[in-house]
Amino acid sequence: MGEGRTGIQSARVLLGITGGIAAYKTPELVRLLAKEGAQVSVILTRNARRFVTRDALRAVTRGPVLGNLFEAEALGDGPWFAGSPRSPLGMAHIGMAREADLVLVAPATANLLAKVAHGLADDLLTTALLATRSPVLIAPAMNVAMWEHAAVRENVRVLRDRGIRFVDPEEGELADGEWGMGRMASLDAIVSAAKKALAMNRGVPSEPAPSNGSLAGRTIVITAGGTEEPIDPVRIITNRSSGKMGFALAEEARAMGARVKLITARTSAPPPAGMPRTEALTADAMAAAVRVAMAEADALIMAAAVSDFAPSAPSRSKVKRGDAGLTLELRSTPDIVASIRKEFPRKLVVGFALETEDEERGGLEKLKKKGLDLIAVNNPLRAGSAFGSDQNEVTLIDRAGETERLGLRPKHDVARAILLRVARALEPAVAR
Repeated sequence: MGEGRTGIQSARVLLGITGGIAAYKTPELVRLLAKEGAQVSVILTRNARRFVTRDALRAVTRGPVLGNLFEAEALGDGPWFAGSPRSPLGMAHIGMAREADLVLVAPATANLLAKVAHGLADDLLTTALLATRSPVLIAPAMNVAMWEHAAVRENVRVLRDRGIRFVDPEEGELADGEWGMGRMASLDAIVSAAKKALAMNRGVPSEPAPSNGSLAGRTIVITAGGTEEPIDPVRIITNRSSGKMGFALAEEARAMGARVKLITARTSAPPPAGMPRTEALTADAMAAAVRVAMAEADALIMAAAVSDFAPSAPSRSKVKRGDAGLTLELRSTPDIVASIRKEFPRKLVVGFALETEDEERGGLEKLKKKGLDLIAVNNPLRAGSAFGSDQNEVTLIDRAGETERLGLRPKHDVARAILLRVARALEPAVAR
């Protein structure tokens, strides 16, 4: 690879376009990719052709613009990308998929996500996605209710676990006039994500983090789950935290390019696939693990529910049941976020506050007392926000006392909103 070459220069990008209204933006997306030096070939699904024409796409790319499996096979052995030799893999869904350096799907509908998650292949695009061994990047676009549906969220989780990268949709006004998460990410964000995916795959160093919310080059410590404090070898004091919020933060931070140091207490949710983690079951163990991890980190997001109290003298043997009951003497556990703020005063610290009444006042008091940069406040008694739920209703409060009410959203969307705030807060350090 020549000196100064980036991951996208001369890269072969196979762009799949599905039947979302955002498909009308794809000629400009092709133009931007080509401007960066990519060779782009296109697969249009049948429904995508309702929103964008082949002629519009052919005007901005020198590669083929194919519509269906049988039409593609009639072309024989390619070439599948402009400037490439004729392929020894004569079948289009094999040749295009194997020769591509990156397969990008934008926009991706809920239907496409479901097909890929379940291995269905009933057209040229889905067969190519099954046949490729290259990185896959997906930019979903759909109505907010569809994006938040449990089935869609599960399909996204399955695909992330398989290593597929996502450029998550943005919040804004949708095609049907509703407001919410579901708009396809900006074209600049998609191109930036494509460049990063290609750079990682080609062994090219990533570019410095741009000012669009990226966490590339950053190290983020994230805690998850609920600590458990032993009464005796078989009994514990704990809480109902599932770990889902912390795991969502870890997955979204990784998707934004961060190096994640994940520290977990007891959890009931499955951890992020392929992500190393440190187990710290008690408050004391978690305090020690966080302190070590923060030495090389830019920020801490303390999503774990740490017990405020622990038995002063846990029994080394099982405590026998007695008619008189049992009295426990409790001690206070370490205040992890407060101690981290004192030990690492220049690093960003985000905390969580669980309040069951007057949430914003309680959250603001906790933020000021502990010297936090940002706090996420939630009430588990609110509908849809119970422990173990896939959703959460969160209010963010910053050091200036400004509040942002996120409303009831999937936890991955809450995580994304928090991490975008973290990324923006870290940007001045990059500029210096």
